[in-house]
Amino acid sequence: MLTPTKNSTTEGGVERYVSDELLDARYFSALNRFDIRFSRTMWVYDNVPAGSNVLHLACGAGLLALLKRKGINLTGVDVLEECALAARRNGYEATICNELTQLPFGDASFDYVASLEGLGKISDEQRQVLIAEIKRVLKPGGMTLCCIECNDLGEEQRYLSQFQSVFQNVDSYQRYALCLSTEDLLDQADKNNQKFEVDFVEYLRGLSFRERRAFDIAMGYVFGKVSDLGIQLPASGICILLKASDAPLGSFYNQHRDRRALFSISQSDTEPPLCLDRDPEVSFDDGWYEPQMLPPVARWMGERGRVRFRVPELMAISLDVMTTIPELRTKPVELDLFINGVRLCAFSLVNYGWLELQVGVPEALNSEAHGEFELELRANRTSEVQQSGGNDCPVSVAICNIEVHQQVSGL
Repeated sequence: MLTPTKNSTTEGGVERYVSDELLDARYFSALNRFDIRFSRTMWVYDNVPAGSNVLHLACGAGLLALLKRKGINLTGVDVLEECALAARRNGYEATICNELTQLPFGDASFDYVASLEGLGKISDEQRQVLIAEIKRVLKPGGMTLCCIECNDLGEEQRYLSQFQSVFQNVDSYQRYALCLSTEDLLDQADKNNQKFEVDFVEYLRGLSFRERRAFDIAMGYVFGKVSDLGIQLPASGICILLKASDAPLGSFYNQHRDRRALFSISQSDTEPPLCLDRDPEVSFDDGWYEPQMLPPVARWMGERGRVRFRVPELMAISLDVMTTIPELRTKPVELDLFINGVRLCAFSLVNYGWLELQVGVPEALNSEAHGEFELELRANRTSEVQQSGGNDCPVSVAICNIEVHQQVSGL
């Protein structure tokens, strides 16, 4: 269940994907603001003011959930029920499964309407109807922010003309002519026959998960600088960013930029206060991969992984652990659990499914720790599992719901 998969379905002759990887506001690392894969999300984030009402068209699993950090009210609509449900779990106030060309909302309902995908995959007739629907549900002076797949100048001009026939002010930029993720570059080479240098493509194929991650962050950093400086890019790329409104558009980038909430999250009343998965102050080292699947959010671990955290005292720690490694009955996954370098327990996974584990912590260890703790897990073997980006990574177990207990009662 935890292997990241993309379940495909066909809607209107176009293959859509429901990704298991969700961008929940509680789990977004501030470093991801540089990641090229999140550049569209960050563009919307920086252009929408706090407290706005936002409609997300073709919301998918909820990639705009990050806007919750700015106190934004999020509504999602998607043609797939699975996507609508996933976005709701991911923090949207409301999500609806519905055709996009007949939006089930009253006139003047939203301050902003955002679309990160889909507008370039429908017919011109459907797009024109949808643009009219966007205008209808926007409040007077409201704005739409769209990312539209676009492979040539002719397409871009056609899209601009359609928006200009409905809105007084329209602006767009080609922002993906140079800066692409490893996944996008390989897709362009494999599926669209883009003529990249052969040795460069082979280099990308050989990158490990962590190397691809570093590449994507570097690309995102360059993308951000190019965008902020207004540098003109070649008039070709895989998509355009577009703003449209009857009011003046203002700055194309960073019109309402305030990223303080990316670095600090107040605890939600509904979240366990001492769950390390949800604490922005907790540090997961590079022995872990990015969190996946909500709920719950689980992290795959390599051969070993460490988690650093601070609490006044630690009487016990609990976590949920599972694996999908083959041949488990004949070759159990053996794990050792350490706190501050002291091995507290060793156990083996011989069955598939989640195991709930609770381990007591000696008082003597607390007196030496002075509130600084490091949980470490070590596994005896790993197996290849496909991560995002399509490459295989060596993983052992998946961990979630890591909770620290400061009292023995209730355990």
